[in-house]
Amino acid sequence: MGTPILFHGPLARGEAVAHAAQLGRLVSEPIGDDGLKVADSRLIVTLSEDAGVGDKLPVVIVGPLDRATPEAGDALLKTLEDLTDAPLQIVLWADYLGGVIGTIRSRSLDRWCPPDERWVSPFVDQYAEALFSAWEKQDTAACLSVLYERKKDWQALMQGFCEVMAERAPEKPQTARVWPLLRPLLDGKGSHLNAATALLEALEV
Repeated sequence: MGTPILFHGPLARGEAVAHAAQLGRLVSEPIGDDGLKVADSRLIVTLSEDAGVGDKLPVVIVGPLDRATPEAGDALLKTLEDLTDAPLQIVLWADYLGGVIGTIRSRSLDRWCPPDERWVSPFVDQYAEALFSAWEKQDTAACLSVLYERKKDWQALMQGFCEVMAERAPEKPQTARVWPLLRPLLDGKGSHLNAATALLEALEV
């Protein structure tokens, strides 16, 4: 199997999928999107034993590991150890590297997946700075005030917010929680109210 790569950051899942496609042939849909479970480790073993025949190596994608239960993380670790000599290639991903159990991190090569152009504003103005400052302090009233003030160009505001966040707090747990919530919004789906909901949900308010 070799040493698995652990992709982490705002674009981790997409990078893991792209890497897996280059590495070999996918033998299943990504495992764990709905929450990694202990049973998923048994599925990985089954896939390794019945991966079919082909010119390319069999590959599975597993994540997000930072949201796996401790039991699921331990089961995955045992699976990685048991499949050391198996042909199956396992590609791992997480939004937040700090949320992955240390024993899996020590057995993986971590690769940071930075924001792409969707997350970068052509400018960072005082509103983006103010929104990030309020969000970091968990000042919900101030967050809502800034979002309301800039509701007509809320997407540019969120792009600026993400740029400030990526620079100042790339590895904080709340940053990992907000990335997947904001992705669809920056792809053009939603409103300033959806953005407010995403920010507050990431803070677990």
